[in-house]
Amino acid sequence: MPKEPKAVGDILKDKKMTAAYMDYCKRRFCLNEFMFTQNKGNAESLWTRYMDQKKGKEPVNITSKTYKAAKELADQNNFADGGWKKIIETGKKEVISMLNKDVMGFTGSDEYKKYVAENGMGDPKKAAKLLGITDVKKLKEVMVNIAVDDKKTGEKLWKELMKKEKIIEDYKAISSSLKKASLV
Repeated sequence: MPKEPKAVGDILKDKKMTAAYMDYCKRRFCLNEFMFTQNKGNAESLWTRYMDQKKGKEPVNITSKTYKAAKELADQNNFADGGWKKIIETGKKEVISMLNKDVMGFTGSDEYKKYVAENGMGDPKKAAKLLGITDVKKLKEVMVNIAVDDKKTGEKLWKELMKKEKIIEDYKAISSSLKKASLV
């Protein structure tokens, strides 16, 4: 089982966990915050997109002190000023600090549970071979839903797979078989 993250930096060490975290952020309407912390763009693009609280395309939560310092330089159209580096660095630290406070929310989320299930379950290719199923991707979705105890979605996906693959075993039987084989 993957190690539970304590901060955003821990999440970034694993690409699959980062993808799950981005899905979580999207659902929580804070994807712009995360994207700002990862964006290596120039001062003008970061100002225009994230830091301008009034006209920014995706404004982020930074302190008024950081905003005022950035606005002062932006109003002068002085994006080459060396002060931008510190302003952007400070803004990113402020946003990361805010995001770090919600890492526990992420670890309790469906997105994280799905990530853990996908990384802790057995090989869907092996399961497909054992069951004589050709649609490995669909079987993987079924396995993930069994692992996270989402019976409703799991059953729906299994019925689709049963029809496509002409399988007679019901969801309860396949769920039990996969658990006994330690594949979920």
